[in-house]
Amino acid sequence: MAMRQGPAAEDDLFDFVVIGSGFGGSVSAMRLAEKGYRLLVLERGKWYRPEDFPKTNWSFWKYLWLPALRCFGILQISLLRDEMILHGSGVGGGSLGYACVLMEPDDRLFEAPAWRDLADWKALLEPHYRTAKRMLGVAQNPRLWPADEVLRGVAADLGRASTFAPTPVGVFFGELDQPERDPYFDGDGPLRSPCTHCGGCMVGCRYNAKNTLDKNYLYFAQKWGAQILSESQAEIIRPLLPAREDGARYEIGYRTTTSPWGRGLHHVRSRNVIVAAGVLGTLDLLFRCRDSLQSLPALSPRLGQEVRTNSEALLGSTARRGEVDYSKGVAITSIFEADEETRIEPVRYPDGSSLMRLLSAPLVEASSGILGRVLKVVGRVLRNPIDAMRIWVLPGWAHRGTILLVMQTSDTRMRLRPGRSLMTFFRRGLTSARDEQRPIQAEVPIGHKVTRLFSERTNGVPQGAFNESLLNIPSTAHILGGCPIGRNAQEGVVDTKFEVFNYPGLYVVDGSVVPANPGVNPSLTITALAEYAMSRIPPRP
Repeated sequence: MAMRQGPAAEDDLFDFVVIGSGFGGSVSAMRLAEKGYRLLVLERGKWYRPEDFPKTNWSFWKYLWLPALRCFGILQISLLRDEMILHGSGVGGGSLGYACVLMEPDDRLFEAPAWRDLADWKALLEPHYRTAKRMLGVAQNPRLWPADEVLRGVAADLGRASTFAPTPVGVFFGELDQPERDPYFDGDGPLRSPCTHCGGCMVGCRYNAKNTLDKNYLYFAQKWGAQILSESQAEIIRPLLPAREDGARYEIGYRTTTSPWGRGLHHVRSRNVIVAAGVLGTLDLLFRCRDSLQSLPALSPRLGQEVRTNSEALLGSTARRGEVDYSKGVAITSIFEADEETRIEPVRYPDGSSLMRLLSAPLVEASSGILGRVLKVVGRVLRNPIDAMRIWVLPGWAHRGTILLVMQTSDTRMRLRPGRSLMTFFRRGLTSARDEQRPIQAEVPIGHKVTRLFSERTNGVPQGAFNESLLNIPSTAHILGGCPIGRNAQEGVVDTKFEVFNYPGLYVVDGSVVPANPGVNPSLTITALAEYAMSRIPPRP
């Protein structure tokens, strides 16, 4: 696939401009190209070929997205007032660094009060889940590893052994002899190589086995004529009033993200716009257009409401001895239901990729105030300094460690709004506000219980994320919501076709429209929602 191209010609007219190339943007790009539309995809991140991913995440300049430090990798960490959020960047969006798990949620998602009265969503989305699974190459993980057997034992201890199962994942499992002809699209897709079970999914698959979006949706979008422009971040969407004679309704201004020289805007015109920049990117852009630039002043007052996080916690355990290698397998290999609303998965990084240990801290339970939590952590460190060194200093953290991803369906939420934060170097960006009626909690008690049981079985050091243990700030890798669906602009930002109220031809198609915590990894649901949205757009006349 092509690398970065120069800016689009400013007199060009597109039928659609798609902002973002994650699960929403990629589906939109392919389906629109398939229907004959002329479109441009703007992606702030870089193109990554398999050989471009870092060998370990200690090569942080290739792993983290932090442009202020000239780091243009695939993972951004945003620390807001009430949440630490891990999200993606690059052509293919979050698929480049996600853990490959592609699961359908249960009926609780479709029955969520936020959208259940608007349509029969389970029936509407059922064929699109099937299409998403086919396009993303979903297969059951074929191999279980030491961490899986430990988790199976923990499930049995809790009387939940029947809920333990291998994960469905978007990975090509084939023979290890040589690269193979495309196994998914009757030979029309790219060559693929089989999984080596190295654990490197979240650092970036260097073996061409992970079904990232550049190998399916984006591959065909570009093949069918879509122009994909990387290192290009949309800064403004401006309606053209009245619409031009050629049909142009919007002008989009974008800038180059990786150039150290200036921040000048390039402009393109389009008949329609799809915003699919992920929750933080989408909300940041729409807030800027509504409030500061005032190019979209009629956006709903509901913008930024009902943001959810899958009610997650990031916990883990580091074995004190190194005889067992916990780094092998795809990134997430199994899952079990710890109780009726909680699912837990073991997560791994490849041996040698221990950068994320810097986010760890000893696991502590709730305490009144930050000072109390800090004192508890300091007490643990002083009582067990060698264990603290195993967490932060001694080699082999990824080899000996297992992250435990805890996800819940409980309806907790927060609100995002414009503000300043440390992670944006005090520039204008997003900040968060708690929903006091249904606040997102940093501590999930059943998650702590499972982590301690797991650690007992592995002679491990239980740990949590530093923001959870020290600051009482939750973590998530699955930020959702912020553009509610409604009947009008007072109820929601978008309608049931995901078209923005008051702005015909402007759509939001990404995790921002997910109306509840699915309690499982949401990538398949976002893909199915995008397939549904694009099915409502007719072919080009």
